[in-house]
Amino acid sequence: MFEPMLDWDDVRFFLAIHRHGTLAGAAAALGLDATTVGRRLGRLERSVDARLFDRTPKGFFPTAAGQRLLVRAQQVEDQMNAALRDVEGEDQRPTGVVRLTVTEMLGTRFIAPHLHKFVRRHPGIRLELLCTNRELDLTSREADIALRLAKPERDDLVVKRLFSIELGLYAARSYLEECGIPTGEFAGHRVIRFADTRAFQRENDWLDENVTGAEEVLRSDSVSSIFSAACAGLGLALLPGRVADAEPLLVAVAVPAGPQPRVAWQAVHRDLAHVARIRAVTEFLGRIFAPRPAS
Repeated sequence: MFEPMLDWDDVRFFLAIHRHGTLAGAAAALGLDATTVGRRLGRLERSVDARLFDRTPKGFFPTAAGQRLLVRAQQVEDQMNAALRDVEGEDQRPTGVVRLTVTEMLGTRFIAPHLHKFVRRHPGIRLELLCTNRELDLTSREADIALRLAKPERDDLVVKRLFSIELGLYAARSYLEECGIPTGEFAGHRVIRFADTRAFQRENDWLDENVTGAEEVLRSDSVSSIFSAACAGLGLALLPGRVADAEPLLVAVAVPAGPQPRVAWQAVHRDLAHVARIRAVTEFLGRIFAPRPAS
């Protein structure tokens, strides 16, 4: 255990710096400014009379003393989070804060349009929607519920397959009026691609194989940005059919077959799965992502 002189809140700052690698990253995660985070780290280092991080141009890296503190700090954090989950598990009132982490596209196009219904149904719950491609840690309480496009494999999580995301090739009506409708050949057309990262490799590979000859005009790791750019007539884009079909500015472009669908997985820590406010949110997600009736 820590010596009495240590302030757990300072140790919490220490853990945030370790996880995010910089004062700025830790500050963003904690909702504070980097100066405050740096000051709290300095106070902790004075308390233990040891330098806990090497400051380098590439980030903050734990010293030997920092590594020793890290082991104990993570143990204490795990115990505190487990205790909080245990207490919260007894709370069956649908009130309080629920932190839901999702990708930007799921948050802006799939969930946000339905939030007014949730607020009317559960006025005592304050939902925090964390739109990020970063995988937040449910065990350390960075979020309460996660929607992810890769199936979580941890034993302490309750994981549910939520829905399938069919992708298709789309373009704005204004773009098709300008460039014509593709008929199997894409020379003379413009295409919007995803960022060159592993997360989007499946979609970029499909574009490489099926939209040959088109001029690349944009890459982005934000599907919402790609959606907006396509609506404005920038070029052809792979988009989720569920939202693109509902957008009057867009038209589906015929292709033999789209890429393999993505699957959205819902994850909740096992200790919180039956808490009233958490259950209210998961039931809400189940309703809005229920399969659409066949037309």
